Amino acid sequence: MDIILVQLLIAGTLVLGVTGTNLLTNGDFEGPKLWPHWRRSGCSWAISTTEYRGGAQSVSITGRSAKWSGLGKVLNISDGIAAGKIYAFSGYIKLGNLAPASSYHKVEVVVRHKFNDDSLQYVSVSVQPFAQPGSWVEIGGDFKLPNNIKEIKIYIQIAEPEVNYFFDDASLVELVPDMNWKATADNNIYNNRKVNFDIITHKEQGISLSDFTIEVEQKRSEFGHGTAVRASLWADPAYGFYRDFVYNTLKSEWAVIENALKWRQMEWTEGKLKFDDANATIDDLLSNGLSVRGHNIVWGVDERIPNWVQAIMDQEVMKAAIYKRLSSTAKLTKGRLVHWDVNNEVLHGDFFERKTGNVDITMDMFRNMSVADPNAKLFINDYAVLSSGTYTTAITNQAKAYLAAGLPLHGIGVQNHLQSSIIDITQLKYRLDKMAEAGLPLWITEMSINETNVATKAYLIEDILNLCFGHNAVKGVMLWGFWSEAIWKPNAALATGIDSISLNEAGRRYVNLVNTVWRTNWSGALQTYTDKRYFKGDYSIRVKKDGVTLKTIEVNLPSKSELVLTIGGTNASPTIAVQIN
Repeated sequence: MDIILVQLLIAGTLVLGVTGTNLLTNGDFEGPKLWPHWRRSGCSWAISTTEYRGGAQSVSITGRSAKWSGLGKVLNISDGIAAGKIYAFSGYIKLGNLAPASSYHKVEVVVRHKFNDDSLQYVSVSVQPFAQPGSWVEIGGDFKLPNNIKEIKIYIQIAEPEVNYFFDDASLVELVPDMNWKATADNNIYNNRKVNFDIITHKEQGISLSDFTIEVEQKRSEFGHGTAVRASLWADPAYGFYRDFVYNTLKSEWAVIENALKWRQMEWTEGKLKFDDANATIDDLLSNGLSVRGHNIVWGVDERIPNWVQAIMDQEVMKAAIYKRLSSTAKLTKGRLVHWDVNNEVLHGDFFERKTGNVDITMDMFRNMSVADPNAKLFINDYAVLSSGTYTTAITNQAKAYLAAGLPLHGIGVQNHLQSSIIDITQLKYRLDKMAEAGLPLWITEMSINETNVATKAYLIEDILNLCFGHNAVKGVMLWGFWSEAIWKPNAALATGIDSISLNEAGRRYVNLVNTVWRTNWSGALQTYTDKRYFKGDYSIRVKKDGVTLKTIEVNLPSKSELVLTIGGTNASPTIAVQIN
């Protein structure tokens, strides 16, 4: 992609506004008629006054004949839609029943594009897995309209035609880009990532400060900057340069072991654990002051599960295997890992739900893991929630439901593998805002930009990082690898080389932001300094005289603070009293 084009695209989109105008007439279904506001296909419909989410009415859909049968809405240019614009659709569905032999259903929102030549294209806007009768659940997502669009139809799709449902409170609004997004992001960073820290210096009579200096060094950021690492390389002495690069060049403060803690890799054969490389890597990371994420305890996608587990047919035996995995993993890592992804990508894989017959088995996993390792912060973790909006609403619903059930859920893990051709930061911002509605910390657990043009990738990574660092709900960004020889997608690499590693332009951009631009380090004459803003984190402050350190003060700055230094004694033998307010 041309660099100038990338800059223009990014510059036009970051912090969005919503027009507030609902383009769907009778979106609340409070009107006396459904037609002509809405359409139905292959079903029966009626106004319901017994089931509703808001107001006093909803629409009831019954008698569906196919998966695509149900409620729909058609809009054309005269209704306010236009090519190139971005829209967000939202509505609430309540299932009326389950199909035979089903415990839950997948609800999909589809947008059908009709172009000027009358050709059609179908795009899945959102998927809500594990929908069940009994409660209203939000469905919907964002989408950008292509060129030459003439008409769109938004409709609801459920694979099992036996399923009836109610629908209410629908909206379609335009997402308007903020042309001054960089200024907005900088303002957010200034307000949310920095604090005021005053250094007040007093001296007793007869003391001269002319030979005194002060050095302020930020030792650690409150925001989680880190990377995935490969344990097989970390534990191999031949790859010491790989390890040193993380410590000395990336200067990562967080790490996640890419594969070696996953069930399939740890226990390929039942009862035979492969943990040596992961164990040694964790020890080394901790000894060097890094915090470590655990990824992952189980992974509900069929092909990611050990073959011997896939072969278990008995539901109780399956449950026992799951709980043994939880307890054995906790014994190996208890007190060492800060985060754990409990059931990875559960929105995309329902292996454990099917094999145990328990739609809430993941909730049970959270409860059990919380007992096994009470200090670990437990996460849900999924994809197509930021790089795509297909599951954004679904993971927000999942988080809200887990919290409502009293589960020990501490954060939302956001995988973010981006293709440069599909990046639109207005949409990314909308998706972050949507997930933030759950009220939990967001962690970008897998960050990559798949782009062959390194200069383009450099611009893109800077803007994506600014978006995340400028969003108050985001608490950390983990690169999903960095080196071309040890990364899932080599085109996403920030560094290259064979027997040594060198940053490319995108990597230099990343390191500059994380280790320089977003850090506070300075030195000067010892005096009073007020009205200075510092990035939140841990600091080491050294008071020196004639270049010799007299006092070192360690301080954490999570909020506004004040350091009072009182210099006494004599010029030849000074004393320093410290007070932190």
